[in-house]
Amino acid sequence: MNDEELTPRWRALEPRPAQRRRIEARVRLWLEARSISLAEEWLALLKITPVAGLGLAAVAAALLFLVTPLSWTTFMLLAAE
Repeated sequence: MNDEELTPRWRALEPRPAQRRRIEARVRLWLEARSISLAEEWLALLKITPVAGLGLAAVAAALLFLVTPLSWTTFMLLAAE
């Protein structure tokens, strides 16, 4: 394949200016959506659905409370053998 054959095919792949703007807008929105911090996500969750947010926080606290002694006990039992 030479340049003469490749040029029309390459132009077919190039987006038009309107398509390019739409693609760039979508990419920009996606990047902005990904730049939200974890704290902002939790605050948004609490603001939108406080019951679910408090429930998730309670489950996280309970798991932290239960898993730590359980992991210590498991480690001690495995180390004793």
